[in-house]
Amino acid sequence: MSGILTVAKKDMREMLNSPIAYVLYVIFLLVTGYFFSQPLFVVGQANLAPFMEMVPLILVFLVPAITMRSLAEEFKSGTFEILATLPFKTYEIVIGKFVACLTLVALALALTLIYPLVLGILGKPDWGAVAGAYAGNLFLIAALTAIGIFASGLSKNQVIGYLIAWAMGFVLFMAGKVLVFFPYPVNDILNFVGFDSHVESIARGVLDTRDLLYFVSVAAFFLSLPLIRLEKRRKGVYA
Repeated sequence: MSGILTVAKKDMREMLNSPIAYVLYVIFLLVTGYFFSQPLFVVGQANLAPFMEMVPLILVFLVPAITMRSLAEEFKSGTFEILATLPFKTYEIVIGKFVACLTLVALALALTLIYPLVLGILGKPDWGAVAGAYAGNLFLIAALTAIGIFASGLSKNQVIGYLIAWAMGFVLFMAGKVLVFFPYPVNDILNFVGFDSHVESIARGVLDTRDLLYFVSVAAFFLSLPLIRLEKRRKGVYA
């Protein structure tokens, strides 16, 4: 556990000591702020729905920007070879980087809590629905972060890592949007594979074990892939 925290703290410190995280936070808040304020000022409705509907798509773009340097930068700079010789288990390195990226993205989402608080002043929001929507997006962040860590480990080039993670996340996002174009049982398969139905189910306050299992399985699967690759790479360092 100490190894995981050490790696996580190292990665978070590196990210927060650079302007990248703050630029991404500002962009994230500007985009989400637009979708929150649009119904408020244009049609005069204190409604959180448009903002919450757009958050998953925005996260598809944001999360890869946070995760793209996690492993790619280590490979490019040669610091992975140093990291590999330290007394850390391989799973501690992977999970530590996962925890760091997950925390950074979750912090960005936490900054948007100002929107429901403003809504609480102007109207009477359903706080249960708000809590469910944030919980659903946290599970989504975990899945996207695991995909991003996997993509980052495929190349030394951070841009390639970003594009792969974005493409995979976007496909999973769109899978639930094109159900009407496919017959049964293909639409059922797409509905399960896509993020939409699982995030919406949790947002409604329905903690179905199938939804939880879906996000846990996606995260575990994509974290296991770089774990195997890094284990082979570490053996090469020790050889």
